[in-house]
Amino acid sequence: MARIGICWGMLVLLLAAELAAARAGFGAAVCVAAILMVLVIVLGFMRILRGPPLAIIFALGGLFWLTILLALGSLDSFTRTVVPVAGAAAYGPVVRGGAAGQTKGG
Repeated sequence: MARIGICWGMLVLLLAAELAAARAGFGAAVCVAAILMVLVIVLGFMRILRGPPLAIIFALGGLFWLTILLALGSLDSFTRTVVPVAGAAAYGPVVRGGAAGQTKGG
């Protein structure tokens, strides 16, 4: 029971450190605190190193797939750009909301 209390206390302290680092604008410290929280959970609560080798393999596989899913999910926002179309200005402004077949000035 003492192990659970110590792990919980460490998580609370890391949460406070993470919030303070986020408030101060230290992005790298937030990432370090988050990684330390994961390590406390995996090594403290789960005791993954004391489990059978198959449990370690599945934990690493889960971490691998989580990394892939987060990477694929962030690709859209990281790669979205506004690309100007070459020659679009030659056709003039686009008129929206008019009746079918109407052109500007006609």
